[in-house]
Amino acid sequence: MLIAVVGAVVIFALTYYGVVSRNVHRTIAAMAGAVGMVLFGHGMGFYDTTAAIDYIDFNTIGLLLGMMILVGLLGESGFFDYLAIKTAKLSDGSFYRLLALFVIVTGLTSAFLDNVTTVLLMAPVTIKIANELEVNPIPFLMAEVISSNIGGTATLIGDPPNIMIGSTANIDFLHFLLYLAPIVLIVLFAVLLIFEVLYKDMLDIKMEKFEKVASMDEKETITNRPLLYKSLLVLLLTLILFTIHHMLNIEPWLVAITGASLLLLVTLPDPEEALKHVHWTTLLFFAGLFIVIGGLDEAGVIRIIAMEIDQASGNSLLLAIFIVLMVSGGFAMVVGNIPAAITLIPAVNLFIQHSGLGAGHPINPLWWALSLGACFGGNGTLISAPANLIVSNISEKMGYPLSFKKFTKTSLPITVFSLLLSFLLLWVFFIVIR
Repeated sequence: MLIAVVGAVVIFALTYYGVVSRNVHRTIAAMAGAVGMVLFGHGMGFYDTTAAIDYIDFNTIGLLLGMMILVGLLGESGFFDYLAIKTAKLSDGSFYRLLALFVIVTGLTSAFLDNVTTVLLMAPVTIKIANELEVNPIPFLMAEVISSNIGGTATLIGDPPNIMIGSTANIDFLHFLLYLAPIVLIVLFAVLLIFEVLYKDMLDIKMEKFEKVASMDEKETITNRPLLYKSLLVLLLTLILFTIHHMLNIEPWLVAITGASLLLLVTLPDPEEALKHVHWTTLLFFAGLFIVIGGLDEAGVIRIIAMEIDQASGNSLLLAIFIVLMVSGGFAMVVGNIPAAITLIPAVNLFIQHSGLGAGHPINPLWWALSLGACFGGNGTLISAPANLIVSNISEKMGYPLSFKKFTKTSLPITVFSLLLSFLLLWVFFIVIR
């Protein structure tokens, strides 16, 4: 029905305008869009409240909820302050080594925790270290946020788009790690070389104030050792469960909630204080967008998108990989990687089912293309990923404004490069040496 398609697209467009315009909070925009979609769909007879609830991916919501509690309590112990100061001291007075270490540590941490929480806890102490060194912290912050979005692509739990892809395509933690980690590592180290060129003037300067950082005692940042040890132990157990959850036939959300519940049980914190680590507005934002995209699906819009991909691919897996990678990357740059993933996952899923492309692979490479496109595309602009906005807000509050223009001037070329390099790697890994 044409009216249903047009109406659903209009509501979708208004919702996403609200999300990216920042005139209203993105959660309010998503919730208003969800209500509008359900009311319109109910009136037109193609969508109702029961269907809307079914479209909410509670696997994604539960996994995010559990990891927020786990990582939040770990942060309370002072772990991230310790990690940042220890990393800075290992630089031994070299600016480039310091930036490289921040890139590697942030990238790896983002893969096994989550990129949003990692930068939320790393950014303030990074600025503190830069102040002690009497240098501009912006290059280090840019390196951290870009590496967090890249590093988070390596695992199921590192970046929200992967959580949703894993839930829809039934891809487990171990397969994300095996298939995407090699690509992510290559891209991360290539981007590190780009940073060396971009910040060459600063990185060639010798640290004159390194003794201030060298004199810091990172052990003093650990404010609660029992909490640190318990958090690290439970986190390790949780990561082991993530690795074997497919063998145990349990969903990833149950692993995350089990880990969070166990940590709460062994630490017995004030529940209200512990739950402050949960970004409830983020979870409601997800729920609202799931309902909006559900309306698009029921109206037939997702099928149209899948047909367009099918036509453009010309029955070529390589061309389909390129299209999915670039469309998801470009869409992520414009509206954000989370909205892009929520919108494109059902379209790619439908395209895979009907086209048969990539069927000979254990896991369809189009899912990896979508993951790399959405996650790497999150580096495109300041609004392309939650981690970008968080670092910008922290930086501004601490006296170092990071404008849209300043961020994008550095991030956009790196994003385009990382997307092209990832396409080359997908071609080599899944076409040439299949």
